[in-house]
Amino acid sequence: MKLLIVEDDQDTAAALAASLVAQQFTVDTAIEGQAALALAEATEYDLIVLDVMLPRVDGISLCRQLRSHNQQVPILLLTAKDDLEDRVAGFEAGADDYVTKPYERSELLARIRALLRRSSTALTEVFCWGSLQLDPNHCDVTCQGKPLHLTPKEYKLLELFLRHPRRIFDRRTLLDRVWSIDEYPGEEAVTTQIRGLRRKLQKAGLNPDPIETLYGLGYRLRSVPEEDEGDGGDRENGGDQEATSSSPSSPSSPPSSSSPSSPLLPPLSPTEAEAEAVAAIQQMWLEFQERLQGQLAVLEEAISHLCTYTLASDQRQHAHTVAHRLIGSLGGFGLPQAAEIARQIEHALRKPTALVQSEAAAQLESLLQQLRRAIQQSPTYTPTPHTLQVLLIDDDTDLIERMQSDAPHWGIHLETATDLTTARQRLQHFTPAAIALDLTFPNTTETGLTLLAQLKRQFPTLPVLMLTGQGDLTMRVEATRLGANAFLQKPATPAEVFQVITQLLNRIDTMTAKLLIVDDDLDLLSLLQANLQPWGFQVTTLADPSQFWQFLEATTPDLLLLDVSMPGFSGIELCQVVRNDPRWSQLPVLFLSAHSDADTLHRALAVGADDYVLKPIVEADLIQRILKRLGRLSDSHSRSYHVHTSSE
Repeated sequence: MKLLIVEDDQDTAAALAASLVAQQFTVDTAIEGQAALALAEATEYDLIVLDVMLPRVDGISLCRQLRSHNQQVPILLLTAKDDLEDRVAGFEAGADDYVTKPYERSELLARIRALLRRSSTALTEVFCWGSLQLDPNHCDVTCQGKPLHLTPKEYKLLELFLRHPRRIFDRRTLLDRVWSIDEYPGEEAVTTQIRGLRRKLQKAGLNPDPIETLYGLGYRLRSVPEEDEGDGGDRENGGDQEATSSSPSSPSSPPSSSSPSSPLLPPLSPTEAEAEAVAAIQQMWLEFQERLQGQLAVLEEAISHLCTYTLASDQRQHAHTVAHRLIGSLGGFGLPQAAEIARQIEHALRKPTALVQSEAAAQLESLLQQLRRAIQQSPTYTPTPHTLQVLLIDDDTDLIERMQSDAPHWGIHLETATDLTTARQRLQHFTPAAIALDLTFPNTTETGLTLLAQLKRQFPTLPVLMLTGQGDLTMRVEATRLGANAFLQKPATPAEVFQVITQLLNRIDTMTAKLLIVDDDLDLLSLLQANLQPWGFQVTTLADPSQFWQFLEATTPDLLLLDVSMPGFSGIELCQVVRNDPRWSQLPVLFLSAHSDADTLHRALAVGADDYVLKPIVEADLIQRILKRLGRLSDSHSRSYHVHTSSE
């Protein structure tokens, strides 16, 4: 679906666009009203996010113009103006919703989805075409119950066809709907993406091809072929049934992405685009620092003039505008506390009377100091939470109560059963993403091993964590033979249980890879080792690059991570030495560096770097890049993002 963001502050717009692109939206941006009006008249948007304080034409006036031009597209006003009269004016101008900055990304996304639900096509439907199903809420695609991994463009094309069955789209329309205005592909890009989509659908077993080519006209979704009742085969041109949709909770909806018939893909895991959004926002934050210091200097100068009663009205207005923009940009970077302080500065810069001007200056000085402290924090990115269903089968009511309380913090909806009979009844109605199963139950001779054996026969890939208060080795071995994925000794805390479940759902490979990390920052080495070892990696760290070759020969790593700037030998020199040795020339090399300049990046790539990761390092992004280079990347990503700062 295609969205238009109208925002004159480029930092705010960039951070918001990155978050929305991570949710598979196509996003265009405009920095002023007339450009936005021209885009809205030329392009079919599904929703417009509109700032109020815009140059030349304010957002409320622009909203009126859009409605006067018979534009029925949903409009969400996103602004730092939180007065009641502003809200009323916005709704009277034709806005469908009004959100004040700073905003929570999850709430903003929920409001956007709510507006899209009220438009002509419901966003929360699961779209079906035969055995092909697309769930726009989780950006999941399955074919015959198995996950289908598409590129963002392939996903958007498929979603567009499923939302508009039988509608013919020519290549130019597809370019307008799926590509943003910042991209400049030719019409051959459409052909390439559709060819790739068809290839993946065919490989997944979907037959016939659901996308029909109408030569000279474009593409459309075929009618779903009727199935022969006897053999379930497709008739070549049978049926007029179109793509259907169903509620995610209905019986016809697809199983969760961690369905037992598919690899472990927990619904709450962020998409690859979300991981890329983290890195993008981090890079934007680095680039924003110089502009931020300039904006703080403007505020400081205005406060200084206010103290001496020499603050001119135009200077006050400029400082007020700067504070207003900081509300959006700091909130967009995930610093809500700093954004709230900027809001207080904006309010305090409204013209005070002469009697309270000295008091206002003192208040502003205090707020500016608070703001400088608040921006020392690193920006955060919280991926959109997707609820994961886990079944706990245990008669320990105290553990059940504590886990029910903690489950939402882990993005989990916890179903419970206190005996094996109830558990079997629950499993007839839903398939959880994972099960935590106690071994022993009172008033019965049956143990959890019986149910474990049944589960593994019916759902071979369903992760099962066994819980027990006994340390019996024989029972542990028997549970392992039956297919248990993990074993946890009681007493166990809810955090310990949820952590093991999360690790099971994000397990990539039982084989462990050896990593060698070379960096002269001892704190960073300790941090990276702590973050990477839980994934099963064998991590060796080295702070002295002069010992590099001895460590390389001794550890024979599967992947090398190098700092760029180190005493004695730089990472670029070490990489060049590795590439010059035939034994190590194919070893994957990732650079870790705080240098974001193009020259350093080009030098690293020129000597054979496979990837270049900027500090501060985003844990989930680094793990994803490592797994890609090892050639063992699955679509399970860490669901939590921890932003760590470090310096070379």
